[in-house]
Amino acid sequence: MTSLDPGSVSTLAPAIAAHAVITDALHHALRRDLGRLTRVLGEPVTAVRRGALIEHIGFLLDQLQAQHRLLDEVSWPAVTTARPDLLDVADRVRTSHRELATPIVDVAAATLEWRDHPGRRLTVLSVVRELESALRPVLDQDAELAGLIDDVLGFGPATEQRTSWSGAPTRIARRTFWLLDELDPRQAAVLARRTPRAAMWILRNGFSGAYNRSSYLMWTGGGTGPAV
Repeated sequence: MTSLDPGSVSTLAPAIAAHAVITDALHHALRRDLGRLTRVLGEPVTAVRRGALIEHIGFLLDQLQAQHRLLDEVSWPAVTTARPDLLDVADRVRTSHRELATPIVDVAAATLEWRDHPGRRLTVLSVVRELESALRPVLDQDAELAGLIDDVLGFGPATEQRTSWSGAPTRIARRTFWLLDELDPRQAAVLARRTPRAAMWILRNGFSGAYNRSSYLMWTGGGTGPAV
């Protein structure tokens, strides 16, 4: 639930490289929502709220895995082509990402079970906590190396293309609004400035209200029916 108007902050944006901007925003969003999940899942929720949470957990896992694919298959291969001496670092990063496969699968499986069996909420809470614990050092590592990626690849259209997410404007708008939620205003300004105009138009004019309602339901509460 962001109070930021993305159209009003672009003048604050410093010249920060693309990969570091996305990495910081993504890590903030993942840490924020995993923390929210551990709080919300500790108490009974309505069926409507459960459905919103299940959908959002799937979204979180998709974003995490997409970022790791980008790093492992695009960013780091480009880095090691320019700097073969960094092959060991790239291998370490890829290994850390592979080691998250089990906790990610566990969260996905438990969430699907929860959809059909409302009483399994605490199982989801347990595996979310395990993922959060396993993910923390990986996020720290990737954040530490984000600047190195930018230093090697440089900053410009080519780097933007390698480090940007692609997709339809509506999809980009949804992802961007999620990233902007409670993000530091200066980081938000940079992210908003580098978001395509079509996506920003959708974000400002037709998207934020629906997402705010969904966020309120997930993180604050509501929905009909008994809480389980």
